[in-house]
Amino acid sequence: MRDAILEKAEQQLMLGGYDKLNFASIAKELNTTRANLHYHFKNKETLAIEVTRQYTARYTVEFERLRKTFFGNVDGFFQAVEEMMWLHSHGGDDGKPAACVNLAADPDIPESIAQMTRESYSQIEATLTGVVQDAIDNKEFKADVDAVREANRCHVLMMGINGCGQHLISVGVAKQKFGGLIMDWVNSLK
Repeated sequence: MRDAILEKAEQQLMLGGYDKLNFASIAKELNTTRANLHYHFKNKETLAIEVTRQYTARYTVEFERLRKTFFGNVDGFFQAVEEMMWLHSHGGDDGKPAACVNLAADPDIPESIAQMTRESYSQIEATLTGVVQDAIDNKEFKADVDAVREANRCHVLMMGINGCGQHLISVGVAKQKFGGLIMDWVNSLK
């Protein structure tokens, strides 16, 4: 039950932010009681903290795994990152892209969760910087590329794709419109 609660809570947080996290609707979707949810999670904040912890850990680990897997193959790394962006949507091609941005941008988010999202952002940024620096060192990117600046550009591009995708009809439409932009950025650095 705990995992099912976390899954439903993640969907709510990623698609609507902290304000949309709702025990009653999760209980209804899982055909259980609010008391059962409270058995597993004391309150909305403890539930959101656990969702955020798992979500950020999953992405941090995945980015590092991709970095190791595609060392010396910057194209492969960023193609895998782009594919990961589309696969982690809620509802498949008919759903909306999931975005941690919805959670992090919520003005009512508890400070403990805001801190976790900032740390996650920094960890992903550090991994992207490492990937860009690896590509420079491996002569996959031009020698005069600024690794930190380009990692920041890529991170903003990724977040922008996710954010803009939230305004479109579906992941399929977002993928059609924004697919390949990350690889365009990669190619601009060669």
